[in-house]
Amino acid sequence: MEQLIENTKPPYAVLLLTGFSQILLWGGSYFLLSVLSASIMQETGWSYQQVYGCLSLGLLTSGCLLPAIGKVIQHTERNYILHYTGIVMGIGLIIIGLATTYPLFVLGWGVIGVGMGMGLYDALFASLGKLYGRKAKKMIVWVTLIASLAPSISWPFTSLLLHQSGWRHTCFTLAGILMISIYPIHRYIFPPVAATVQLANTGSISFRTRIFYLLLANFTIGAIITTGIVVHLIDILSARKIDMSTILMIVAFLGPSQSAARTLELLVANRSAVEMAFISTIAMLLGIGLLFFHPSLATIGIITFGVGNGMRSVLRGTLPLAIYGPEHYPLVIGRLARMPLIAQAAAPFIGGFMIQQFGTTIYLCSLCALLLINLILIWKIKSYELHFQKS
Repeated sequence: MEQLIENTKPPYAVLLLTGFSQILLWGGSYFLLSVLSASIMQETGWSYQQVYGCLSLGLLTSGCLLPAIGKVIQHTERNYILHYTGIVMGIGLIIIGLATTYPLFVLGWGVIGVGMGMGLYDALFASLGKLYGRKAKKMIVWVTLIASLAPSISWPFTSLLLHQSGWRHTCFTLAGILMISIYPIHRYIFPPVAATVQLANTGSISFRTRIFYLLLANFTIGAIITTGIVVHLIDILSARKIDMSTILMIVAFLGPSQSAARTLELLVANRSAVEMAFISTIAMLLGIGLLFFHPSLATIGIITFGVGNGMRSVLRGTLPLAIYGPEHYPLVIGRLARMPLIAQAAAPFIGGFMIQQFGTTIYLCSLCALLLINLILIWKIKSYELHFQKS
């Protein structure tokens, strides 16, 4: 039997708290090394590859666990997975703060990876879809809109802690914040017992279907492109003979443009998820294309790419919900998350190799080719969508 709330919509307090919890969780994991890496390398002598390789390890751990996490969310009434996210992630941060050897540092990131799988977007979307059904679509947009502020909030806050107490105590402080705050927030958002109505048992679901593989390929390519641009953006702009002060100004537009995209999602809520996927992919393709031309167009290119990428983050939750419905949504989200996260972990190394061997022009051409493939995949998804929902 599945559980689903159909007679209510999430209150604004739930929306705000869910977005706030995501800011804390992303700030304590994915965005952490952007601030702490230099201090960690300076103190320990570990290389750039060693430090950032641990973030890749965390993403790989998350991706490997998500199918099992989706299954737990699907088949249990009490959503304890999200309840204990902050505690698990906090333990990982404490291990990192105590690490005087590299294996211990690696272990800490492995634990953080478990927490990332338990509580970042994929597990959250699965939980919201189970609780609110198709009404979760608008909530996913709102939550990602709020959570898009994570780098803007977490980077200055983490930087302040770093300058006041060093990187180790920064990890301890963030661990304390996560361990104290996330449990009560998620317990309020996902109460152990909620007013629900019973759904009929819909049986099992096969993941060996063409539409599932189309979605999987689409999301995996999207993850490669997003990571490939964001991680190497400064190198790409530098190769276009843009000075560093201008580069920093251009990069600053990426976050706000992603937030603007999520606001746009609210304004065009009548558009289907597949239509939004077309718009998102075309915007990303156009944005990368503009980077080929005069440096004066780079800002417009980054803004356009950011809008498309912001929409893509929302589609990770809304597109599977539109196609599969809420009945098997947690299972689908968990299965769809593994390969994109593995690809996301590998993308920085592959991109770095391509830029070093072939230059940024060939690299950007490769990303554009992948986006064209994604357009074909979305067209195929649209073709199978109605047939799948009727079957």
